[in-house]
Amino acid sequence: MLTLGSRAARYADAHAGRQLIVAISVPRRDFAAVLIGCGWVTARPAQPLRPPMEILRETVPGALVRVVTEHKVIVDRFVALNESTTPPRLCLANLSQWQLTHVRELRVLNGSQEPVATARPHAGVLGRMAHLQETWGSRLAAPAADLAIVGTLTWLREELSAFLCAEGEYPDRPQKLTDDLAKASARRKPYKVDVGHGSLADVILPKGTKASTWFTRLYPSSRVEDQLPLPKDLTAVVLDGNSAIKHLGEIEASVVICILDRSVADETAAELIVQLRNTRGEPVAIREDLGWSQPVGVEVLAFTVAL
Repeated sequence: MLTLGSRAARYADAHAGRQLIVAISVPRRDFAAVLIGCGWVTARPAQPLRPPMEILRETVPGALVRVVTEHKVIVDRFVALNESTTPPRLCLANLSQWQLTHVRELRVLNGSQEPVATARPHAGVLGRMAHLQETWGSRLAAPAADLAIVGTLTWLREELSAFLCAEGEYPDRPQKLTDDLAKASARRKPYKVDVGHGSLADVILPKGTKASTWFTRLYPSSRVEDQLPLPKDLTAVVLDGNSAIKHLGEIEASVVICILDRSVADETAAELIVQLRNTRGEPVAIREDLGWSQPVGVEVLAFTVAL
């Protein structure tokens, strides 16, 4: 599923002007949407950024900036760059100052947002697999943010708290999670895995009111009609389950991936996809065109339609 997400991303970059629709039928939908989303996110190109010092020298006071440090991602108003100290210091509106030696990446933002600081996401084993270490800071400062997943939010958020590791390895957990788990255990209280702990949420990075950076919008399938049409800056949308797939005809993104759950006895979503393929679609060869070989037990249909 990871590979499908990354292959779809590369296909979209090379075939502008037509919408790619991929429908996969799985024994159960568990983790399919989240893993496809992770594959998409890791395959998006990183935006090269200039050194923070160069950007700050051209930034006017009051501008909204996103600052990526060793341990934090901060969104706040820029106040001043103090070059009279060694090393120079970045001054932000909410009484915080940062030595520039600790600022890894910085980007000036458009629009408005409440000041927020969160733990720096930890890409974990997926970051190593996709060789994201060198570009992770720039991805956090200037994310592509062009993916949406439509599904049951309770299920999706539960799956985002999972950890991925290679066979025979333990999950790559940062020290922050180890410390937090120890504190929760001492208090005999449950602990919620969140962004910054190295789970799948750190790669998907869902948008939220208290998120300092994000890659993905999550929409509940039960109320997605209230959000239509979806934002035009979306390149890919994953429709997780029948209630999400029924909105397929209203999605205008370049890539739409539909997940059909065979454990649910409902053929309406499959019939909708086949009807669209038969009336407007041009077939896409999974192995030759997408470069993907589906796992055992997974059925797949891919085609393009005019946007």
